[in-house]
Amino acid sequence: MRIPFNILVALIASALACSSVAQESHHGPRFGLGLATQSVGGLFQNTSNLMPAPLLGWHFDLPIHQQVSVMPEVLWMTKGFSFRNPAMATRAKSTFNYLEVPVLLKVHMERNRSDGLFLLGGPSMGYFINGTYKQWVDGDLLIDGKYTLPPNGRRMQISGLVGMGIEGEKWGFDVRAQTSVTPFERFTRIQNVVYALTFAYRIGEKKPKPRVEDEE
Repeated sequence: MRIPFNILVALIASALACSSVAQESHHGPRFGLGLATQSVGGLFQNTSNLMPAPLLGWHFDLPIHQQVSVMPEVLWMTKGFSFRNPAMATRAKSTFNYLEVPVLLKVHMERNRSDGLFLLGGPSMGYFINGTYKQWVDGDLLIDGKYTLPPNGRRMQISGLVGMGIEGEKWGFDVRAQTSVTPFERFTRIQNVVYALTFAYRIGEKKPKPRVEDEE
């Protein structure tokens, strides 16, 4: 897993370098709360219950057009799932912590504007950091252990992300949904799914307004 992790680090370094040289670029903190689950088919095809999934990180907004920008992010993201069996009075929760690097394309809906309503989408690369598994029986915690990857487990995970949001000069928020994808796998794999509401504070140069000549 050493080579893929180096690629992930290179993506983070590239985002930092681009944000420092791009004109009219923005960057800033992003935080939010998601609902995580798992699926065998994609979005909205959950095979388990939803669980709270906070995320925190930094985003970069690099304009390439008046309505279009590239938005790489570096996020600490929680994935996982929960399961309840009322008949057996049991419940379980698996929590997976990922270092996530989405590289998104953001398209504003109004011409000649870089704020307001926008759509976003793109790939995301995640690296598994650690995880935990907990199980309760009759309300008592029975198992509380660290999650270990199986022999054929993969730390790297590729996801697809779509969303929409609205932003102003210094703030923004969006709703997004992402699912891991394995398009070249022969057999169906369980996919991690996260639905999230995120908020961002935008730091950067204020765009100069066109000069208006005084009327005589």
